[in-house]
Amino acid sequence: MDTSGESIASIVGHLLVIVLFINAALRMLPAVRPFPWPALVFVVLIGVPSLLQAWVPQITDALARDPQATLHGQWWRILTALGAQDGGLVAAAFNLVVIAVALTFAGWIWGRWLAIVLYLLPSILVNILAVFVWHAAGGGSSFANDGLMFSVFALALLVGSRDAAHPSQRSTTVARIIGGLAVAVAVVLVATDDAHGVAMLLGLLLGVVAWWLFRRRGIGGGRPNSQTRSIRTRSAAG
Repeated sequence: MDTSGESIASIVGHLLVIVLFINAALRMLPAVRPFPWPALVFVVLIGVPSLLQAWVPQITDALARDPQATLHGQWWRILTALGAQDGGLVAAAFNLVVIAVALTFAGWIWGRWLAIVLYLLPSILVNILAVFVWHAAGGGSSFANDGLMFSVFALALLVGSRDAAHPSQRSTTVARIIGGLAVAVAVVLVATDDAHGVAMLLGLLLGVVAWWLFRRRGIGGGRPNSQTRSIRTRSAAG
């Protein structure tokens, strides 16, 4: 599996996914939108080492995913690979913009804490695959970005539009079409041996699980919040 994301198919696919994500997310925003502090925190945490590594390459050596180093006890590289962008300064800056957009919208749609979980899990799981199955070195935030965006696509496919300003069946249908197009992109990437397609489909699966937990059990064992009630109401109506 190619984990670099430098192929033409991967670049075009990611640009298309970002456009589709923004269009889907705008149809699903709740009325209450708190300050997106997870987006700010992760942009800083990932951005500082990602940008500094252009001048201090030792940062990449210390943080990047390295199968041999991981197998010899440096397990933390599974996590720190998020801050080791392997595509250069331009790719690092682009990924930071995607982090800000994805975590802002997903935080409003899923809730901030759940968005953090849906951001980190795909990165951790795909990096584990990269180390133990594909034996691929590298790093970057694209696995996390892809997984989080596709968790929102999962919600679009399952629930459709939740935008109070556009409650029509047409808006719901459009949201589901957008989700379907995104899944098609992920399938194409998997077919071309691109690991980012795996991250996308994994994020889709995690989104389905998160929706099921919202719908059936609530989050954290407490009283469902307004976003949970919105999902349940839409599910009951559908």
